Amino acid sequence: MKIVYVITQATWGGAQAHLYSLIERQVKIGNTVTLISGIEGRLSDQIKKNLPQVKLVIISNLVRQVSLINDFKAIRALRKLLKRLKPDILHLHSSKAGMVGRLAALGLSMKVVFTVHGWGFTPGVSKKQQLLIKLVEKTLRPLTTYYICVSEFDQNIGLRGKVLKASKENYVVIHNGAPKPKEFDRRPATLPVRLVMTARFSKQKDQTSLIRAVKSLDKSKYHLSLVGDGETLEDNQRLVEELRLTDNVSFEGFKSDVSDSLIHNDVYILSTHYEGLPISIIEAMSYKLPIIATDVGGNKELVKDNGYLISSISDLTQRIQYLIDHPDLIGRLGNASYELYKNEYTLEHCLDKTNFYYNELIK
Repeated sequence: MKIVYVITQATWGGAQAHLYSLIERQVKIGNTVTLISGIEGRLSDQIKKNLPQVKLVIISNLVRQVSLINDFKAIRALRKLLKRLKPDILHLHSSKAGMVGRLAALGLSMKVVFTVHGWGFTPGVSKKQQLLIKLVEKTLRPLTTYYICVSEFDQNIGLRGKVLKASKENYVVIHNGAPKPKEFDRRPATLPVRLVMTARFSKQKDQTSLIRAVKSLDKSKYHLSLVGDGETLEDNQRLVEELRLTDNVSFEGFKSDVSDSLIHNDVYILSTHYEGLPISIIEAMSYKLPIIATDVGGNKELVKDNGYLISSISDLTQRIQYLIDHPDLIGRLGNASYELYKNEYTLEHCLDKTNFYYNELIK
C-alpha cells in the first residue's frame, strides 16, 4: 500500500504526535509512506532520524494563513506530486492541509481520508470563522472518501453542522491513543500537591487562567509545573512574577518526552478553550494522574470518574483545593484514569483501527 500524509506544519503537537505514530506503524508493516508538509520541525526531524524509509517533501506555500496565491501554488504543487506518486491513500491532517489536499486530489484515483483533529468551526472560535469554515467543509465533502473523527464530540459537531451526513456513513470515530507508559512507581500524594500542565503556551491552551486559579491557594500546599513553550510564555512568566508566585510556579520549557513530568507530579490540569481529543490528557491518564480539564471538545470523553470538568477559574480553584484537602482521593482518581486509558485509549487500539479502515477502503 502506498500512503501519502499531508499536514500543514511538521512541528509538534497532538496532531503531529498522532501522525508520527501512524507513520511509524505503516513503515513497520511494510507500506510505502511519503510525508508532505509546509513547515519543517520536530515531526520531520524525528522521521529523518528514526524512519529514513519515509520520503519527506516540503511545499513552502502550504501555510496556515489563508492566501489565495499561496493556496493556489500549494494545490498545484501537491497535485503534481500526487500524479507522480500515485498513492492508494491520501491521508490529510489539520484543517488547512485538509482543504488543500482535497482540492489537489480532485479527479485523481485515490482514496482521500481526512482526520478531524477538531473542526475549524468548533465552539470557541469566532462566529465569522465558524461560518466560513463550515461553508468550505460542505463544499469539500464530495471530495472526501472518508472522515476520521478523533472524538465523538467532533463527530456530533460534524453532524450538527451538516458536514457529515448520518445517511451516508463515510465517517468513524477513532480515539487518539497514547503509548504504553514507562515503568514508574506511583506513590500516595502528600503536601505540597504537585500540579502539572503539558501544552504549548497559547491563547487556546490558556495557562493564564490556571495561574490565576492557583493564586489564592495556600502557597505551602501546592506546586505547579508548566511544561512547554510558545507565543504566550513570556506573558505568563511576567504574570507569575506580578502575582508573586515564582516559588510556586515553575516553567519547565519544551520537552520532547514529558514522561518524567507526569511521573513526578500528582494531578494533571488542562485549562484549554477548545480541543478535539487532547493526547496530553491521555498521556497523563496512562501515568495514573487524576485530570482537571475545561469542559470543552472531547474532554468529557476522557474525564469521567477520574477527575473533574470545570468551566471557570473559580471552579478550577475549588477543584484543586478539594484535592489538596483530600490527597487520598488523588490515588483513587488516578487509578480510574489508568483503567480508562487501558480499556479505550491505548495507541495500539488507535493504530489497529485506522489500519482496518485503510484496508477496507482499498478492497
